[in-house]
Amino acid sequence: HTSGLALAVLTPVAFAVSPSAMNMPVDLALGLIFPFHSHVALNYVITDYVPKSTRSMARAALLAASVIAAAGLLKLNLQG
Repeated sequence: HTSGLALAVLTPVAFAVSPSAMNMPVDLALGLIFPFHSHVALNYVITDYVPKSTRSMARAALLAASVIAAAGLLKLNLQG
């Protein structure tokens, strides 16, 4: 999906523009795209391997983990 392409483009760009003023927007974008990409991919894993009776609980845990990861990366990018 599109997030994979964005990661493939932005990851080398982050190294190329570091250290500069362009580094912050790239880091912020990566800090949101990485958790989103992982969330979507792991949602497919849940669909394929988790029994139907526990899928909603697994998806809720995945959502919580994705939000925590995104918040942690955002805090790291903004506050160091």
